[in-house]
Amino acid sequence: MVPLRRVLVGRPRSRFQRLLNVLVILTILTGTFGAYALGIFQVTGGVIVLPAAATLVGFLVAVGVGARRGGLVIAWLGLFAAYIGFRADWAFLELSSHSLDGQFAFLFDPVGLAVLGIATLIIGTVGFAVGYLGRSSIERLREKVVSQQSHD
Repeated sequence: MVPLRRVLVGRPRSRFQRLLNVLVILTILTGTFGAYALGIFQVTGGVIVLPAAATLVGFLVAVGVGARRGGLVIAWLGLFAAYIGFRADWAFLELSSHSLDGQFAFLFDPVGLAVLGIATLIIGTVGFAVGYLGRSSIERLREKVVSQQSHD
C-alpha cells in the first residue's frame, strides 16, 4: 500500500526536480495560452465550460505524472495551468474591448475558477490513475515475463 503523502506529493525529489516541475507547469500555462492565441487550438462553440484542447493537454500531463510516479498535486497543477492558459487567452485577447480590470475580473472569477478546480480534481485524478496503473501493469507484466524466461 502506498502512503497518501507519497501519492499526493510523489517520491522525495531533489531541489532540481522541484524546480523542473515548476518550469513544466509554467510551460504548460504559457504553451496553452500561446496555442490558443496563435489559433493552434480552436474554440468551437458558444458557451465554453471546459475547453477541449486544454483538457486534453492537462489530461496527458496528468497521465505522464502518474506514469513517472510524480505527485497527484503536480498532475492537478499541470491540468489547472492548461485551463488558466485558456482563460488568460480568453480574458486578455478575446475580451480585448474590456478594461484591464474587467479582464482580470474574468480571469479570476471565483465561479469559473471553482468549476475549473472541480474539473481539475476529477480529470486530473483520472489521468494520474491511468498513468500510475498503466506503469504498474507494465512493470508487473515485465516481471512476469522475466520470471518465466528464467524458468525456461
